[in-house]
Amino acid sequence: MAGFWKELMDDMATMETLMAASKAPNSPEFLTALESWKDEVTARAKVRGEGGEIEGEVKYYQRNYFMNALVLFLIAFIFSAFSWFGKEGRFGKGIQIAMVSFFVLALIYLAWGILHRSLLMGRPPVGNLYDTIPFITLGATLVMGVAEWMTKRNLLVSLGSAIGVAGMFMAFRFEYGDATDHMDPLVAVLKSNYWLATHVVTVTLGYSGGLMACFLSMVYVHLRLAGVIEDDKKFRRFMTRAVFGIVCFTLLFSLVGTVLGGIWANDSWGRFWGWDPKENGALLIVLWSLIILHARLAGWMTDWGIHLCCIFFGSVVAFSWWHVNMLEVGLHSYGFIKGGSVIWLFYGACGAAFVVGVIGYIIDRNSKKEPKGE
Repeated sequence: MAGFWKELMDDMATMETLMAASKAPNSPEFLTALESWKDEVTARAKVRGEGGEIEGEVKYYQRNYFMNALVLFLIAFIFSAFSWFGKEGRFGKGIQIAMVSFFVLALIYLAWGILHRSLLMGRPPVGNLYDTIPFITLGATLVMGVAEWMTKRNLLVSLGSAIGVAGMFMAFRFEYGDATDHMDPLVAVLKSNYWLATHVVTVTLGYSGGLMACFLSMVYVHLRLAGVIEDDKKFRRFMTRAVFGIVCFTLLFSLVGTVLGGIWANDSWGRFWGWDPKENGALLIVLWSLIILHARLAGWMTDWGIHLCCIFFGSVVAFSWWHVNMLEVGLHSYGFIKGGSVIWLFYGACGAAFVVGVIGYIIDRNSKKEPKGE
């Protein structure tokens, strides 16, 4: 014990010396003292079997994966905007190649950053609220990229780039707003890599699917109202089928994830979550998915209907993913956050898109009722 106190007192004396020398941070005395103390602390950490990931963590921050991904997504979106003016000619093809190249590079940086974080922390990629942001962004942009590859249209990679920019910006805003390092240790309830990899990751994939359906439907209603795809029935059908498939994807992962969460809770402390707000939010996602799918299959819902329901679906997902963390009740106490400006802005965007969709539906219905001239 005496050795511990002596070591502590020596460290405090060293820090006082460094503080005094830091008035001239580039002086040889300061740099030499700092390097010497770093070597000493590193040697002590190795004796205790600690500090093996320090070099990897330094490289993680130096590479700045998510900032690079944000910049690349933004460049891809700018190129996609230029591509709307035409695909023909050498200029058009060059723009498309640049757009896809920057989009793929952004995906690589984003995936690489998530993987590096996961390896450093020795756990699955989602362990706190911050982790869900880049993970959901990766899932949504990856699916948009695959859909773009299948359809060969500029629209989906444009939307994917916009989602990438929004997701990365949200991640930075959340991190800087909290002013803390989010590479934090897991809370006790999450210290089970098996359940963490199944329940949390699965539910997060469900969030990703629901938000993708919402964004695609927002694009659909605005394009219909603007008349851009009015004569392209094939593309309209593709958009509706894509949204329907994504809702199925969301239902599968949300349902399985919710059930696995209940099993995890029962395995951990002998009871299910019960009426916990977070689990009720997941249940709302499952129920709204079922409503959309059954109404569509029963023929009660037109293309307009499914897209309007999916726009509202975005608010349901946002409530489950983000808003319940601000209620300050329930067993998911590790997720509490302050402030809600971003979530209210998103609700407002969903509400505005829903109103636009209703207007578009009314205009479309009335135009079909008008008698054709002779």
